[in-house]
Amino acid sequence: MHRSSDPEGGSNLRFGLLGPVEVRRNGRPVPLGSPKQRALLTALLLEPNRVVSIDRLVMAVWDEEPPRSAVANVRTYVNRLRGTLGDGDRLTARPPGYVLTVHPGELDVSEFADALRQGRQALSAGRPETALRHLSAALTRWRGAPAEDVPRSAALGPRLDALAEQRCLALEAQAEARLMLGEHADAVPELRETVAAHPTRERLWGSLMLALYRTGDSAATLAAYGQARAFLAEELGVEPGPELAELHRRILRRDPALDPSRPAPVSEAGPTPVAGPGSLVSLVGRDAELNELVAAITAAPSRPVRPVAVHGPAGVGKSALALHAVRMAAPAFPGGVFHVDLRTLPRPGAYETPARLLGLLGLADDEIAADLDDAVLQLGNATAGRRVLVLLDNVTDEGQVRPLIGACPGCRFVITSRTVLGALDDVDHLPLAPLTDDAAYELLVRLCGRDRVDPEQVRRVARLCDNLPLALRIAGKRLAVRREWTLAAFADMLACEEHRLDLLTCGDLSVRSALDLDYQALRQCGGTANGSALALFHRLGERGMADCGSATAAGLLGRDRRTAWAALGRLADLRLMKPIAPDHYRMNDLTRLYAMEIARTAGKPANGNSAV
Repeated sequence: MHRSSDPEGGSNLRFGLLGPVEVRRNGRPVPLGSPKQRALLTALLLEPNRVVSIDRLVMAVWDEEPPRSAVANVRTYVNRLRGTLGDGDRLTARPPGYVLTVHPGELDVSEFADALRQGRQALSAGRPETALRHLSAALTRWRGAPAEDVPRSAALGPRLDALAEQRCLALEAQAEARLMLGEHADAVPELRETVAAHPTRERLWGSLMLALYRTGDSAATLAAYGQARAFLAEELGVEPGPELAELHRRILRRDPALDPSRPAPVSEAGPTPVAGPGSLVSLVGRDAELNELVAAITAAPSRPVRPVAVHGPAGVGKSALALHAVRMAAPAFPGGVFHVDLRTLPRPGAYETPARLLGLLGLADDEIAADLDDAVLQLGNATAGRRVLVLLDNVTDEGQVRPLIGACPGCRFVITSRTVLGALDDVDHLPLAPLTDDAAYELLVRLCGRDRVDPEQVRRVARLCDNLPLALRIAGKRLAVRREWTLAAFADMLACEEHRLDLLTCGDLSVRSALDLDYQALRQCGGTANGSALALFHRLGERGMADCGSATAAGLLGRDRRTAWAALGRLADLRLMKPIAPDHYRMNDLTRLYAMEIARTAGKPANGNSAV
């Protein structure tokens, strides 16, 4: 496992779940006791730094009916683990359960997830060398099946299966990166070994077929498709999905687009394109918004250049819509099209945005001015006389983009944000809402395959996903991978509120993580309104409430109506609630479940002004 110094200067602990469960203290393995004690440790490590209730620990340890002494036994296991870890502050009681403190660099699962996220981001940006480096680092964290020496209870099984699925996603992305780099012959033996271990992963079969085809071995390519088809029929009773079947048809007709002699991806030193060489995420139910956005972007240059700001709640598909629109509008901008995701910047402030754009325009780090005003002036000069399109993705406040607007007349800006950037002048705003029922149905059907459609259950899954494209996409990907799951079975799993957010996680896609960005933004802001909004969010979570008005909020906070109005407004600003009528706000169901999780793990505030 990866080593790092202990921030407290005490014993050096390392935790591992990507293989047999292990703990190392100062580099030496620590005995972890019985299988049930390892199961309890696994449950705690799956939610590091978060309170895990005693009830959930009991469910993790006993797959069958727990004994009457289960709670007492859990406390015994906890005490033994404290002695094993040798650090009394690591595992502490916090109602309604226990929390295990894990520092950065101590848990292989976190390191794997970080490296996988960086690898997939680099792959999407068309940087296969960087992607391969991160993805290889991610996969070296694995020592076997996740927690392979722990009994699979009904509570632990789905969480560990999700980890195994993330490993497969890393393998698929690694194969894609190698093919983008032209390493076709070298990739074949590794891909054969990988598909043998994961014979139902259609993307891996597709990568193997493409690698074989590009080495000129057509017979082996078609044989690989036959093997994939046989495995899928034998193991799952299904035919290959539409993507693999389409690749087979393209190979049969020798589609020139599959030719490896086609131009290579954009070089790592060159400008970052709007998206990587792969296809963009398909859009469903967004025709009106897409047409409106493209029209605004491509408005005649004689008109005043106004930025277009797309805003909406977490997971609603702002980035996907903007990327499609920018890709469609690109021919109208011969000066270049650039994409800056502010969420990936180390310090996403006012200076970092023009500095990143100057880097994409070809300036070396030592050539970029160190002062904000000078950097903006450089950018204006570099784009003068050019028609340039810039997508600024995941903006969190006006200060990140205000210096650029008006200072770069050659640039047309498209901005995505969760909050309405109302303090910006002369901006066209485009709000984005969840999909309609019919559009959500169509998106889910496209992702999981029309051969599996059960109309009633598709609509049920869509409702449980709140018609949010991110949640629907995750659900569709999970159904596409787990071909043995019926839509009815998956809908039943989603209907369990305790596990819904766990199920809506796939690789680096996570509804919980998307909502966490808004919650952390609220936590990090000071002031009375933010403190009251934070306290109200916890109060609503404690009670599992979705609807609230100012009178109810005032009662929950123990404050006056004016403070309650401000708290509700702040939650609406951050898209954690939505105004649906005068003095009536509502959370969607996924946000309500997230608030309930947060309420279980957070301490109670002394008053409405303090962070909880």
